[in-house]
Amino acid sequence: MSKETVLKHLQENVKIIYHKAVDADKQIEMLREQKKAGFAQIFSADTAFKNHSDTFLPYVEELAADLQEIQTDDEEHYKKLLPNIVVKIELLFKMLTTFKTNLK
Repeated sequence: MSKETVLKHLQENVKIIYHKAVDADKQIEMLREQKKAGFAQIFSADTAFKNHSDTFLPYVEELAADLQEIQTDDEEHYKKLLPNIVVKIELLFKMLTTFKTNLK
């Protein structure tokens, strides 16, 4: 698969994650108003993310910044950053799915 194709798929995944994160953050806000969301951060400190937040959007912003960085760099940097971006995408999809499932 070409670099351009991979980047296109990554961008599509980030768009999907963004929309899911916006919805999840709205739910988190509603839960906070009901005093039902008492967690300090979405992901533990030992994950691939540098940022730590009690909402999803800061993680999506970090992922988008990583994706931007990978598009402007050389091939070696691309190969180095790609696995971390894929891990972050997987973590966000899993956590967003788990969050949505637990709301039901």
